[in-house]
Amino acid sequence: MAEQPMVCDIVTPSGMLFSGEAEYVAVPAAEGEIGFLYKCAPFMSTLKRGTVRIKEVMAAEAAQVFAVDGGYVEVDGYKVVVLASHALDVKDVDVAVAQERIATNEKRLAELDADDSRAVFIRQEIEWQQFLVTLIENKSA
Repeated sequence: MAEQPMVCDIVTPSGMLFSGEAEYVAVPAAEGEIGFLYKCAPFMSTLKRGTVRIKEVMAAEAAQVFAVDGGYVEVDGYKVVVLASHALDVKDVDVAVAQERIATNEKRLAELDADDSRAVFIRQEIEWQQFLVTLIENKSA
């Protein structure tokens, strides 16, 4: 167990998703998954699509899991800050809604001209929703 808890914040463009004390935090850094404990060395990295796992202080249950789609992580040994372009608590993922969004965006994509700049954003949204579906399906398998 860590000497003291560190603070962990997950922030998205729409606001604070999580803020609390953690014994351990793991993130999908560009270099690969990396974990942090209290008083670890300072670290900064971009994030790739994956999951952030947070073991909260004195929590009896397993670590909280958040899906993230890119962003940044900054650690100073006492605080972990995750700035994510998309993030969602895995418990809040609704596979049916994600599949519906995939279908809707695939239709939108098919209606666009080949050189339409919106296609990039629509493809990214499709990939994000597919990641969420895969994450939940693999979790329940």
